[in-house]
Amino acid sequence: MKITRYLVLAFLGVMSLSACKLDLSSKINIGDLNRVALSQERGVTGRGAIKLEVGSMDHCHKESRFFASVLESHFQGFNILPCEQVGLESYFVAGFQIPILHSARDWPEKSNSLIAIKAVRSSQIGGVDVDLLLNPARFRTINKAIEAKYFQKFDFARSRIAIRLKNDQLTYHDVLASDVFANGLPVVGLKAFGLKPGTHLKIELSDVQREFFSLYSHVPLFKLILSI
Repeated sequence: MKITRYLVLAFLGVMSLSACKLDLSSKINIGDLNRVALSQERGVTGRGAIKLEVGSMDHCHKESRFFASVLESHFQGFNILPCEQVGLESYFVAGFQIPILHSARDWPEKSNSLIAIKAVRSSQIGGVDVDLLLNPARFRTINKAIEAKYFQKFDFARSRIAIRLKNDQLTYHDVLASDVFANGLPVVGLKAFGLKPGTHLKIELSDVQREFFSLYSHVPLFKLILSI
């Protein structure tokens, strides 16, 4: 009976966290990327959100403090947001600040953030190269805590990683991106997107990019070109 009870509890625990799906999104301004890349300004951040798919809204409310205890030390400005229901899916949601850096050198030791944006002056196009960075040690720590309770790990192959890039400048900008989803449509090869002042572009990583990100802890996102 004890074994049966343990198996039932373990099964319920596994079902409570649906497939360990992880959703990371952020909102970044072109002006912030330019200031960091061209002037090496420090302390610049964008807004981000993390979503964990859970079994139900009731489970989300009951386990919010546990999820927060696992995540809060790995994100800047971490704050719990209301649980979300999207169709049949339920999500634990939290906001955070994502640092924008001009160098990846020793960044894990200088920041408590799981992820960061790197913006550097491009040596090829005269614009700005933008990458997404991962702190693998923090990711392993989060996974260890989740696995201890739910017998599962987060996997970027089943995750969603997206950037909403806004042109907050007074001038037109071109964005070069390849092998991503741009505004919901697949992009094969390199493609240019023109952003007028006040407009935005939503970039979502493809399966291949997420796998690359998981293996190498960084992935190119896009390139900025200032149109003349």
